[in-house]
Amino acid sequence: MKINLYLICLIGCILYITTCRFQANSTPKKINPVVLKKKGKKTAEERRLFVEERMQHEYNLQKNPLSRIIPIQEKRIELNNSIAAKQKLARRRSMSSNTYISRGPSNYGGRTRSLVIDLSDPSGNTMIAGGVSSGVFRTTDGGASWSKVSANDEIHNVSAIAQDPRPGFQNIWYYATGERLGNSASLGSFYFGDGIWKSEDGGLTWNIIQQTSFDFTSFDSRLDLISALEVSPINGDLLIAATARIYRFDGTTLTTELNQDNSNTTSDVLISSSGRVYAAFDGGVDQNGVWTSPTGNGSWTRIAENGTPTDWLAQGRIVLGAAPSNDNIIYALYVNGASESIEADLWKYDLDLDTWTNYSSKLPDEPDGDLAGNDPFAVQGGYDLVVSVKPDDENFVTIGGTNIYKIEDILNDETFTRIGGYISNTSYGLYNTGGVEHHPDIHALVFDPNNPNIFFSGTDGGVHKTSDVNAEEVAWESLNNNYITYQFYHVALDPTTESNLVIGGTQDNGTKYGGTDVGLPDNTSMQSYSGGDGVAVGIARRGENEAIQIYAGTQNGNMFTNLPEFRTITPDGSESQFVTYFYIDPDNTTNLYYAGLSELYKTNDAENITALTWENLGALPNDEPIRTFATTRGAHNPLSSYLLIGGGNGGIFRLDDPQNATSIDDAIIITPFGADTNNGAYVSGLAIHPNDPDTVLVVYSNYGINSIFLTLNARAEEPLWSLVENNLNAHSIRSAAIAEVDGEVIYFVGTARGLYASNDPLNNDWEIEGVNEIGLAVVSGLVYRPSDSKLLVGTHGNGMFETTVESTLSANENSFNTTSLSIFPNPVVSTLSIKTAPSIQKIAYSIMELSGKQILKGITENKRIGVETLRPGLYILGLKFEGKEQFLKFIKK
Repeated sequence: MKINLYLICLIGCILYITTCRFQANSTPKKINPVVLKKKGKKTAEERRLFVEERMQHEYNLQKNPLSRIIPIQEKRIELNNSIAAKQKLARRRSMSSNTYISRGPSNYGGRTRSLVIDLSDPSGNTMIAGGVSSGVFRTTDGGASWSKVSANDEIHNVSAIAQDPRPGFQNIWYYATGERLGNSASLGSFYFGDGIWKSEDGGLTWNIIQQTSFDFTSFDSRLDLISALEVSPINGDLLIAATARIYRFDGTTLTTELNQDNSNTTSDVLISSSGRVYAAFDGGVDQNGVWTSPTGNGSWTRIAENGTPTDWLAQGRIVLGAAPSNDNIIYALYVNGASESIEADLWKYDLDLDTWTNYSSKLPDEPDGDLAGNDPFAVQGGYDLVVSVKPDDENFVTIGGTNIYKIEDILNDETFTRIGGYISNTSYGLYNTGGVEHHPDIHALVFDPNNPNIFFSGTDGGVHKTSDVNAEEVAWESLNNNYITYQFYHVALDPTTESNLVIGGTQDNGTKYGGTDVGLPDNTSMQSYSGGDGVAVGIARRGENEAIQIYAGTQNGNMFTNLPEFRTITPDGSESQFVTYFYIDPDNTTNLYYAGLSELYKTNDAENITALTWENLGALPNDEPIRTFATTRGAHNPLSSYLLIGGGNGGIFRLDDPQNATSIDDAIIITPFGADTNNGAYVSGLAIHPNDPDTVLVVYSNYGINSIFLTLNARAEEPLWSLVENNLNAHSIRSAAIAEVDGEVIYFVGTARGLYASNDPLNNDWEIEGVNEIGLAVVSGLVYRPSDSKLLVGTHGNGMFETTVESTLSANENSFNTTSLSIFPNPVVSTLSIKTAPSIQKIAYSIMELSGKQILKGITENKRIGVETLRPGLYILGLKFEGKEQFLKFIKK
């Protein structure tokens, strides 16, 4: 497998880092960027290697260590098993009563490839957007709130959305799946889709078009990867831009209109208001360039190709944009292959004159310095590439690469000007005119069809809107309100009991933290702590337990902290994997460990650590790379405490008394018998029982190998391990946790297809958890706090969730006795009634959406709650009485 086929977005090499001193129960200070010394511009080769490092990291998580490929059959079984587990759960009561509540972020958005404004809503408030690893979201209030309308067990990689524009048919919508460029949730391969889905009720419910559905686990159809959809305003035919193909679907028959043989290139399709169809194939292939057909049903003519017109020389992706005010005009923006200058060319086509005009000279190269991946106009190999024209002016053009630019009069203006993305051509700070930050990496640029001055963007930072695209300095409004689409690599909990502070490192969206305990308005909102690619994270309390010390970092080894003052603490002389990894002992927060490839760095003074004060304990045997850590719980005890180290070649190592250890050579190899120890067997998670250091759960993320092991004598010289995969034997396992509640031990594993739990994995299958909340998202991180049974769940696509773990054997002592408490009717139309002991008359209640957003609260009267004002859907009901608490779910009809 050639990894360089799977390139994803290039990120600026110089990252702004932010800091603030957190204080519990206080409003966070405004986070200001720390200006770092500017580095020299990267060469094309350096930039290429940087991109491939991220892909290599993600590919390593799931490849079979022996064959070095991702086994298609296991991915197919994995999904089928997950769907079966969901169906089994629906047939009987869950093993667990755990209720998973979203922790957001509800005020930040993630990677968005497509955004469409509903033509049937003259207010422009109804929109549908696609989060590439999160699903389809719909708003009817202009982005003040979003609801997810695709099911949690559907393929989430939404790459294109289209509405039937014909009056009387605008209730018909389509969305496509399968992204060829850029999805980290695919972890090392194209993110194959599951065809095209159709809605006939305005985007509320969706069904797959069977003619477009193939085996999404392998590349067995050009429709596995779709880049654009358009619907004919004349006859409603659906035009599909797939891998090296243009298809037409008339509602019954799928027809190949254009075919680029022996190619895996991207394509684009565009339909003008008169029904004329334009299509494009990447430069460098036989049928490269732009094609047109009067209706999209045959009669295709090529109107541009390399060399014709003169100076047309596309080397990569080509995207098209129509001028709604002039049916004869389209624009074409393409990757030109340049690496040290402007990376794209822009042309305008006039159908009436059959002429092309080259406007490439007007593309932006701002004065006073260049910045790699930022300026001159950068498109990251075509990952960021879009052109859009103002509906009332054929000469007002907007383009997107890593940044957004506009030119109000392409005939007479000298050049495009920056209106979004990075703040300037000399900084990787975020554009923030008007006070709202706008994210780089642009994928969708959309004008409001009802008001051409209103303009929207879909980026790696979600959905934004400006009410005046004509302004000299364009200001943006974030529409990321419950548009929960974040991709977390690692998450962490504040170790303090009952604290709601959480933090996570994300793909391309830096490090974010949340919680009302640090002054945020609710527990789904988050605040930015640092930029770049987020990585491992950690939290420690200092002083009188008031000051909060944060540990964070960015890719390729960077690590920093905020106390006693902000400083970079990357171990001097160390090297790192792409997603920098470190671990702070949650119960002994003076102890901090850093993975320097195969070398273990540690400190017993984490509060005051500097880059020069780490202790290097040496490298694992055979230079095996370090992938993950775990420590025993409770106060450090030289006789019983240990550090577990998981390697990149399948090894498990136990370092006893790590606080006093001086060499990694003292670590004992306790790798499970039956575990794969080939190069690349990835230990993705380690969990130690919170009260019993002899009980350990170890998980591996690769397909094609044994992946879940349990031992009950971890401190023995040669522990005995049991393989406990059971029904998850085909899954990629990403994370692990062990809880003990009311004497019952509950094991959790996060997989590439959801979260699972078992109280007896030695004998029983794993059961899926949070099926209506977490669904089948990639569960990338699990963190458990024993003091209050809090479990934090990080997903790569659907943000964070939390739950208070409850025993499956008896009611939690802080909960109502569930056998004597119930709600009815369920589903409910107008009034919920609570059945409980006669002595209980008044109960405090709160009603939340599944996102965690509180909708109603109050005190029950006669044990009844009015819910007639709620919209139909699934809700969480929280009930409190005499210090006890219970969460229940109900359906509002």
